[in-house]
Amino acid sequence: MDPSIVLIVIAIVLLSLILTAIGAYVVVHSSNDKEKVPAVIDVSGQYAVLIRPARESMELVKPKVEEIRDFLETQDISPEQRKDLLAKWIKNYEETIRIIDEGDKNGTVTYRVVFGSNCRELCKFMSDDNYITREQIRNHAEILPPYTLGCDCHLVPKLPWENPGKSGWKPVVPVNGVYPVPDWRSIA
Repeated sequence: MDPSIVLIVIAIVLLSLILTAIGAYVVVHSSNDKEKVPAVIDVSGQYAVLIRPARESMELVKPKVEEIRDFLETQDISPEQRKDLLAKWIKNYEETIRIIDEGDKNGTVTYRVVFGSNCRELCKFMSDDNYITREQIRNHAEILPPYTLGCDCHLVPKLPWENPGKSGWKPVVPVNGVYPVPDWRSIA
């Protein structure tokens, strides 16, 4: 056999092996990319896989306990009133988180705020027939109670069979892109 033909056959076999190896490499690595799943999926809505915990959303926008304590120290009120206002804030804050966490477990996607007598005048940014969606909570936790020191508003699940009255349910909407919640430093 002619040595040039042998070289051509060897070159073709080597080229075939190299192309096969490249093809296998591409197939293996492209399938690995498809199997990668992000560590945390932070979405909300009907098709949510995992949503940001209520505590995490609220911690981004609500004052810390130390900040509240420091503010109360500057106010001309008795130590008992300071302690009471701080305790009410913490209780209301934790109750709001508990309600949302329970709702996340049982599929609740809408809530409403029930106004207490102390805070009704300060919370004019929403109507009595208000509702808040889980998506709003994820993106704008500032619309959750407590709003001010001494706030007695509380969050409840909005149940489908509840009837708000003649005017219907009203969503809590931003004004010029901002929810006009009262300053937390107000004392109800």
